[in-house]
Amino acid sequence: MMKKLDKQKVMKLIKILFLILVAIFLVRYFQRNMEDIKNMDFRINWGVFALSMIFYFLYKISLASLWHYITWLNHSSIDYPQAITSYLYSILGKYIPGKVFMLAARIPGYEAKGVPIRKVTICFFLENICTLLGAAFLFLISLFFFPNDLLKDYMWLTIAFIVIFFICINPKIINFFLRILGKWIKKEDLEIPFTYGQMIQVVLLFILNWVIVGIGFYMLVCSIYPLPLSQMLYAGGIFGLSAIIGILSIFAPSGIGVREGILVAGLVLVMPSEYAVIISIISRLWATIAELLLILFAYIIQKIKRLAKR
Repeated sequence: MMKKLDKQKVMKLIKILFLILVAIFLVRYFQRNMEDIKNMDFRINWGVFALSMIFYFLYKISLASLWHYITWLNHSSIDYPQAITSYLYSILGKYIPGKVFMLAARIPGYEAKGVPIRKVTICFFLENICTLLGAAFLFLISLFFFPNDLLKDYMWLTIAFIVIFFICINPKIINFFLRILGKWIKKEDLEIPFTYGQMIQVVLLFILNWVIVGIGFYMLVCSIYPLPLSQMLYAGGIFGLSAIIGILSIFAPSGIGVREGILVAGLVLVMPSEYAVIISIISRLWATIAELLLILFAYIIQKIKRLAKR
């Protein structure tokens, strides 16, 4: 009994320390960026901005639902409301260097329901792979809308990449690398029990979700700088590319600095550089504020449920 109480106290202290680290990071980040924004001359169409944020909300809830769907396919799911809450809380983990905190934040809810940590880890790995694949596919499609003729002679290469993309998502290929990983970390049974058809379905759902956030990002851009509708997929593709590089930048918390640099590099091809810089900064605040609001909403709902049970 004492050991259980000690474990609960340790977990509580870890959660408090974790939240303090996230709070310090976010406060410092907002302070630094608010100073930069104050010195810039621009206007925001708040109606379009609000609509873009609704799309981001939809994107995050859909992403949490896809996480639950992956755990269900892997026979390791918990109740849907608990899964969504667990996912939303784990978002805070991306604001600390290293992706391990996002995984660590999800484990307790599943462990309490008897789901092996190994299965949660596999699902987390697969979710990140599908996120990268979905963003990569959106970026590949966006190349057809590249704002100049630079890639005109290389469209066949883009088509080839799309074909390779669908070959690489074969579970047999993914399980081959998972077996190698399993031997390296001395863990058995890391394979995913998906069929090729299920894998295609999951990846297509992730692609659709990236289209949703791509539309939201395009609206965010339009709230600051008028961009033609024909450039919507290009803008979404650049956002997807920035997310890919940000996810792969393991030691940059939430890809900060890296994502903004990619956005600026891509957006300067369709707008003045000063607007590209403004949008890259605003996009970070746009995503962070939306995520914090969703986490707060999940926390309030959870508290209300607990009070109702009492």
